Amino acid sequence: MSVRALAFTGNAAHGVSQRLAAAGGSPTLAGDRWIEWSFCMARLAETPGRTLDFGADVGFLALAAAQRGHEVVALDLLAVVPAFHHERIEFLQADILDRPLDGQTFDQILNCSSVEHVGLAGRYGSADRADGDLEAMAIMREALKPEGRMVMTAPVGRDFVCPPLHRIYGADRLPSLLEGYAVEEEQFWQKRARFGGSRGGKGSHRPGTLLAGRGTSGQRPLVGL
Repeated sequence: MSVRALAFTGNAAHGVSQRLAAAGGSPTLAGDRWIEWSFCMARLAETPGRTLDFGADVGFLALAAAQRGHEVVALDLLAVVPAFHHERIEFLQADILDRPLDGQTFDQILNCSSVEHVGLAGRYGSADRADGDLEAMAIMREALKPEGRMVMTAPVGRDFVCPPLHRIYGADRLPSLLEGYAVEEEQFWQKRARFGGSRGGKGSHRPGTLLAGRGTSGQRPLVGL
């Protein structure tokens, strides 16, 4: 059952990646998930605990965490019909801005290229809310246990909003996004132009990878890409 579920989610990711490929040599999302998911999976907590998979999509990371013994809430704004059942995964369709977690707290939050979409209407069903991403990060910070951490990926480059697709975080907005979190580690990735990456344009999709970690002095750990 587990092998079949992993095969399904892997195939689903490949299909999504290919559907998001663009013509004409412009930047695409093709292949992005391989970097993001491998980054997050390599940093999953080793010990059992409670995990929130924010923007869970097909549930690949939720399943990976559950396979490590985590109790997982897989939260997504859109209806997800998983092709598998795992006793340690609860799928929850809700808007993070509505605070649907009812005071639950987590040892780990997975935020894999999801927060940049919050508050941009027209793509994933989100309401139009200029600071929705900042609100979402604050809500998740409250949901982290004092020694918990967030593993996060997001587009990093020049500050730019590409409605209805996503935001890119730069020197102006990134500090606000990470307010209350302590950065422990960071990586930056950029695809080669021949594979659909940007040649440095303002609207490049994922020029960077950010990783943050364990909180101190009331800050919360965050991991991002």
